Amino acid sequence: MRIIQTKGIVNNGKVTATIPTDFSNGEVDLVILAENEPDELEFMRQIAREKGYDSKEKILDLIKQVKREMLTEKGLI
Repeated sequence: MRIIQTKGIVNNGKVTATIPTDFSNGEVDLVILAENEPDELEFMRQIAREKGYDSKEKILDLIKQVKREMLTEKGLI
């Protein structure tokens, strides 16, 4: 396994990158790190705020509700 780091450009959902010419042809695995994009946690926070879960109390109420539903599904309540 050989690991290289390079920069690429995303344009209309396609990634273009330049790699060393001594790299053999074939399939590669890509890991994409987009510094200027919000991460999943920030995306979830934004959705929560839009749905009115913008305080600790409301979030704790939601957690309790989900916990009750899970326990009910398992037949423990």
